[in-house]
Amino acid sequence: MPIRGYGLYPREPRNNLQEETSMTYFQMLAIAGALLVAAAPSIASNYTDFQHDLAVPYGHYRQSLMLTSNKDNADKARLAIEQFIKEWEGLSDRYAADPPKPFAAMTDFSAKLQRPVAVGQEALRLVGEGDVIGAHAVLEEVRYLLWGMRVQTRINSVADKANDFHEAMEVALDHAAAANDTEELAAVAQRYGAWLLIKWDEQAMADDLASIRAEFDAALTGGRPAITGWLDALRAGDAAAAKKLSGGVKSAYKKVWLLDPK
Repeated sequence: MPIRGYGLYPREPRNNLQEETSMTYFQMLAIAGALLVAAAPSIASNYTDFQHDLAVPYGHYRQSLMLTSNKDNADKARLAIEQFIKEWEGLSDRYAADPPKPFAAMTDFSAKLQRPVAVGQEALRLVGEGDVIGAHAVLEEVRYLLWGMRVQTRINSVADKANDFHEAMEVALDHAAAANDTEELAAVAQRYGAWLLIKWDEQAMADDLASIRAEFDAALTGGRPAITGWLDALRAGDAAAAKKLSGGVKSAYKKVWLLDPK
């Protein structure tokens, strides 16, 4: 006996209701899938919100970094580091499993975001042991951690432009402090002066200056004479003046580094 659909007997056509029901079902699946794909990027947090929430813990971090640059500030440094740890734990709790959009593709985002807490705890231990300067060195990791994350995701931030200037500044200051005579002082200005000024001016190329434009422009314009004045003292071989003016270079840098884009 022929099997229906394979022999002499044709398949019975499906009725219109079956066709409509089947098509509707698959159409719904396709639409649902498309909606899920379209919605996926919106799951990530907004970077502007993250940047806003970062301001407080990072502010305590910067305070910790500045206070640990002087061994006489141990008590104040300890309190600042404790506050830094507390605030950063809150930031980690909020974003570790919900990375902002620029960081959403980073497989190690959670570990990197939580790392500053461990850094702070190590710095706190060192301060407790009386090694304030050692704590300062440990805390520097956080600056580079965030800098690296932003570079990896092509975020052009004034914080990192200021970090870049800081590195040039530290190199030049260290060489000036090690100079033994007027010729060596002048050589520092000749070798590093142009680099230092380029890195200073390059801060204006950051993409996140809109909300702090007035403060930034004032800090950038006002700080440049401090740098050129220090370099002039180096060129003149005036060690006493150079040492005195070096504080102005550091202050000029801090005014930019302390700015928080909103």
